[in-house]
Amino acid sequence: MKTPALTGRRKTALALTTGALALSLGVQLAATATASPSTDQTADAIVVAAKPKFQMPFACNTHWQLNTYDSGHNPALDIVVKDNTGSSGKNVMPGYSGKVAKTFWDRGAGNVIVIDHGSGWYTAYYHLREKHDKYVQKGDRVTAGTRIGHIGATGANSGGWAHLHYEQRYKTNGIPTESDREAVHFNGKEYTGAGKEWKDVVSKNC
Repeated sequence: MKTPALTGRRKTALALTTGALALSLGVQLAATATASPSTDQTADAIVVAAKPKFQMPFACNTHWQLNTYDSGHNPALDIVVKDNTGSSGKNVMPGYSGKVAKTFWDRGAGNVIVIDHGSGWYTAYYHLREKHDKYVQKGDRVTAGTRIGHIGATGANSGGWAHLHYEQRYKTNGIPTESDREAVHFNGKEYTGAGKEWKDVVSKNC
């Protein structure tokens, strides 16, 4: 049979142990709660910083008109010279360094080049005038100012109208397709939204 004194001491010890455990768990949970937002914020910052600072795929200080058209075309851009005075034969450049991921012919898109810029970011160029691998081939390293082709009207989807169909794509595993298109940014500014037009955008690909 337990004496009252002994039972009391054990109850006191148990209460102290339980209190210490609760205090320890409370400190740990509070630390976790404090640390989580910081970790999430860091991850978010890394994702935002991952996109390259793309420039326009044309020579420095040239003027261009950008269109998104309908929701099926947006966020891709169709680009022509300002006032659409004639774009055929104008040099096309990546606007950021990278490596040619693939070049190919497509019935609708014509001569196409896709460039890998690292960290899952790619750009795509449609309707190029000359054969897709005339100036660059798969695996070639390119800089922002490398000529990769000229604006043309190849492919059934061009409508016989010389322009550059341009896309920025993102995918962490494998080469992205049209389903991986993202809003286009040039020099840190976003150009996106169905049915929009920008009549005079100056290239800062300098």
